Amino acid sequence: MKPNTTYAVVDIETTGTSVKDGDRIIQIGCAFVKNNKIINTFATDVNPLTTVPPVIENLTGISNARVRKAPPFDDLAGTVYSLLQGTVFVAHNVNFDLPFINAELQRVGYPELPIQAVDTVSLSQILLPTAPSFRLRDLSSLLNIKHQHPHAADSDAIATAHLFIFLQQRLAHLPLITLQAMVRLTPDLPRETSELFALALQQGKQHPTRLPKDLMICNGLALRKKSLPQHAEGRSNARYPLTKKQKLQLFGDDLTYRPQQARMMNQIYRHYTKKADQSTPLMIEAPTGTGKTLGYLLPLAYLAQNEHQVIISTATTVLQNQLLTQGVQLLNVLLPNPVTAVVIKGNQHYIDLERFNRGLALHEHSKQTQLLKLRVLVWLTTTTTGDLDELHLSTYQAPYFSEIAHHGVAALKADDPFFKEDFLRFRDQLTAQATFIVTNHAYLMRHVAQLGSRQQQPLLVLDEAQHLADGVLRESRQRFDFNFYMAACHSLTSRIDQEHGLNLRSLFAEQPQADYRLQLLDNSLNDTDLHLQQLQAALARTFVPKQKGGSQPLEYAITTEAVTQFFAENNTLVRQLQTAIENCFLQFQQLNEQYQHDQTEILPAEQHVLDDFYNRLQTLRQAYDLLQTWLIPATREQRVFWVSLNQWHDRGSLTIAGSLIDTKGYFKDQLYPYFSAPLFTGATLFATGKSQYVYSQLDLDPTTTEHHQLSTPFDLQKQARLMIATDARGPEQPSGKQRVSYLTRAISEIVNAAPKQTLILFNSLSMIEAVFYSLHQTNVSADREILAQGVNGSREKLLRRFMQGDNAILLGAASFWEGIDLPQEQLELLIVTQLPFESPDQTTTKARYQQLRQAQLNPFYNEALPKAALKLRQGIGRLIRTEQDTGAAIILDDRLATKRYGKTILKALPKALPPFEGSVSEITTELSNFFQN
Repeated sequence: MKPNTTYAVVDIETTGTSVKDGDRIIQIGCAFVKNNKIINTFATDVNPLTTVPPVIENLTGISNARVRKAPPFDDLAGTVYSLLQGTVFVAHNVNFDLPFINAELQRVGYPELPIQAVDTVSLSQILLPTAPSFRLRDLSSLLNIKHQHPHAADSDAIATAHLFIFLQQRLAHLPLITLQAMVRLTPDLPRETSELFALALQQGKQHPTRLPKDLMICNGLALRKKSLPQHAEGRSNARYPLTKKQKLQLFGDDLTYRPQQARMMNQIYRHYTKKADQSTPLMIEAPTGTGKTLGYLLPLAYLAQNEHQVIISTATTVLQNQLLTQGVQLLNVLLPNPVTAVVIKGNQHYIDLERFNRGLALHEHSKQTQLLKLRVLVWLTTTTTGDLDELHLSTYQAPYFSEIAHHGVAALKADDPFFKEDFLRFRDQLTAQATFIVTNHAYLMRHVAQLGSRQQQPLLVLDEAQHLADGVLRESRQRFDFNFYMAACHSLTSRIDQEHGLNLRSLFAEQPQADYRLQLLDNSLNDTDLHLQQLQAALARTFVPKQKGGSQPLEYAITTEAVTQFFAENNTLVRQLQTAIENCFLQFQQLNEQYQHDQTEILPAEQHVLDDFYNRLQTLRQAYDLLQTWLIPATREQRVFWVSLNQWHDRGSLTIAGSLIDTKGYFKDQLYPYFSAPLFTGATLFATGKSQYVYSQLDLDPTTTEHHQLSTPFDLQKQARLMIATDARGPEQPSGKQRVSYLTRAISEIVNAAPKQTLILFNSLSMIEAVFYSLHQTNVSADREILAQGVNGSREKLLRRFMQGDNAILLGAASFWEGIDLPQEQLELLIVTQLPFESPDQTTTKARYQQLRQAQLNPFYNEALPKAALKLRQGIGRLIRTEQDTGAAIILDDRLATKRYGKTILKALPKALPPFEGSVSEITTELSNFFQN
């Protein structure tokens, strides 16, 4: 490739994915790019001399009637060959387009094109590292590229050409030192894509430019400069806009006045400025559309003017980022005195620059890791946070992340090469002076004393407060996996004397005195492995009855008294295991210190061996810490324990797990004393009008908690319908097959009567899978894309495909009941397959129900029912997200109409949504009328 190369940016549409299976091209689009300009285009339909499948016709808009008028590929081959010859072939997924064209050329007697090729998917992943998706449509939207007809080859080719030009320009503007590092990695990318890096480096050396002012070079890495915000001295406090007139003046054209949001703002401001209320918790349920986030951010910004910090905790790291990028940014557009905010997550979310830099020097065989290194190199020129979540990666389990993830400020030394530029240190400096500290529930509960203060008592906002208790219970659920820890021992042992590559013994080859310590380390790892086996066998003897193998995994609950007795009887064995693990750490620490002391210079490959061993040793640290936790009597008393076996009931598969049963007294003792009286908010906090469930979950006294339920800003009577199928039997009655058959028939009738974007909510992944495959036996799958959790990919991938779909159908469970935003045409039909009661067979649920019975409380009415009502409210809340939305929710469970508790659940749903009750056929008629009107 040369500076004046002509690039042929190509896209094809085909009847399928394989020429060998008889698939053919139906459209070719090509844009020719030279010197970053489109100089020519070519596009044509192609007659495939076969039928275009309905799914392809729906996707591309290319009909059988249309292609019949087009020339066959045989007639076009000569033109295609001559146009592409002498160019560099570019495509978005080049390993599909180029082989397909070459196969078609060979089929009609032409040779393969002898040309180089470049892939814009890989280039985009590297040069746009923070893009949430690399589909052409999404990248076009991100970069404001006009892309009027996705999945039409001519439109796709033009869009890809503009994308390629942008990527070329982005590459040309990277610092030379970054380009040099990219070239040194010699990455294995599709075709000749990586040659573009060498070309950009060559061009950069021939025409050098100054490093941009917002970048700096630190120890061979180009980094974005970071700076702490400057506070204006002597600035007077602004007055809070209490009246509608004052709010309208403040909002101007930047924010629409919403009565319920304004009400929420004033409730919060008045509550925390009244002396009498400052020790009283405040709870506000703010339905979707209220503008909840700004509803609390704005009054709190005024309250925080007197050097008061506000800690905001929400359910997930995704919501944390949204709070910062959407909520705080808009707030600062409105406020006379802007506020500062910082997002805080666990150490493992941040990159350790020194560890990353060391890893760059190592030759990498994994293509995935090569790609990640390239992405991080480019990302470091843009990030000021070092938060790996910015990369939108779903592969955090990859070993590479344990290599570059931060181990915390305590692990840093003042003479570390990147000490001054360390991201965690900068985050802590920002935190010290920020108005808002945005964290998540899990991090908050692990760092209460660090974020709060018994003396200063900062303000605390618990957003999505309904998730706090469940989050604590989930965090407390810990499993001691003997086989996992034994595998770690074997892995560590192999790294002392492994046959291939560097190992610990070869590192100390010239230090004979280290042999003794290496042998001690090897012995300690073998002792750890042995004691793990012995402890696992002792648990199996004590708690697992003798029986034959089966086909389902087994769980046996263990009482706290039985666990206490087991630890007492096996105290010697437990201590031997702990001592063996302690010795592993001690001996490795001595070896590491000896190596650091004796070597004048440590090569990156040598340091990698030590780092890799240390990282793997942390697995045994987890085992040690978990045992320590469970050995504390007070910790055991609050937990329920159980042992599990695999489906073959193999005793060698045994694991032991423990979990808190509930959060009673937990927040009162361990959270609330560190803060001012908290503000609890969320879209769905209350199960029913009289339910005490939310108060018991959050350890609150309803008589001393001020609460408000804001009304929905939507006209639900006009915008929505709620329907209950009276011919649907409760799921406990029919067998699995009968239930699948009923759901398949009901769903088919409903989605055919109302061909809209449809979300179908389930309680189990097994039922999703069964219904998914059953629906594929009906006519529904012929012209509708059906997506299913557990079948078609990750939650994020499914949601992206669904949002871009045309009358798609998505089957989801668990996380799909809440936390997804699908406005307007993205979701118009919601089907709930059954009431969302949790399984009473789970060990933790059984223990909780037993606890309630002992307290003379009914588990169904005090736990199961309010939980199900809340979840149903959350599920139906997916439907109407804006004032422009319309939609219908259908519940395929007649218990809402036939059981007394069904009426209780209905009371939890919006009063403006009175249910229509009828058979599925009556519902389809009602649906058609609703959507027509």
